[in-house]
Amino acid sequence: MKKLLLTLAALVAFSTAVFANSVSDYNAGKKAFEEKNYQSALEYYQKAVSENSKYADAYYAKGETEMELQKYDDAVKSFTKVIELKPESACGYYGRGAAYATKTDYKAAIKDLDKAISIDPKDFEKYEARAMVNYELKNKDAAYADIESAIKISPEEPGPYMLRGLLKLSELKFGAAYKDYRTFKKYDKKKTKAEKKAAKK
Repeated sequence: MKKLLLTLAALVAFSTAVFANSVSDYNAGKKAFEEKNYQSALEYYQKAVSENSKYADAYYAKGETEMELQKYDDAVKSFTKVIELKPESACGYYGRGAAYATKTDYKAAIKDLDKAISIDPKDFEKYEARAMVNYELKNKDAAYADIESAIKISPEEPGPYMLRGLLKLSELKFGAAYKDYRTFKKYDKKKTKAEKKAAKK
């Protein structure tokens, strides 16, 4: 009995150490990512998931980094792993949808973005992403609907106004396009100012 307890204690200690190492590598990866050292970040995230194969957050971060490095097939695999570990992960579906969109696999992208929005319907970025994909698929009505949803959720986010302006421009509605461009510039300036202020803290 004593030998069994010692074995269990050793296993717990080993598992704790491995988990601590994976978290340490994950945090190092986050720091490298913030510094835009994406290759270094990827190496840390790879270590984190090799140490803990069920570390969903590390797989998601790995996918984001692979997107920055234009390794889109690898990103799809990383986000798929997130979904396998957390089937109701809106971020997992959103990330994979974005990766598919970048690969111009728009039908797969729409499917994943639909799922992401069904799980988390209050994130403007997901609607914005789906609007861009719908635009590529020539589904303008759907694109407009997604843009309106994004604006309703976050009325001061600049991106949706730029996208709506581009849609208006494609329809030769120059006045409406210019109005959206001016709104985009206003909120983009405000957002940039806020980000610079936050960075100084």
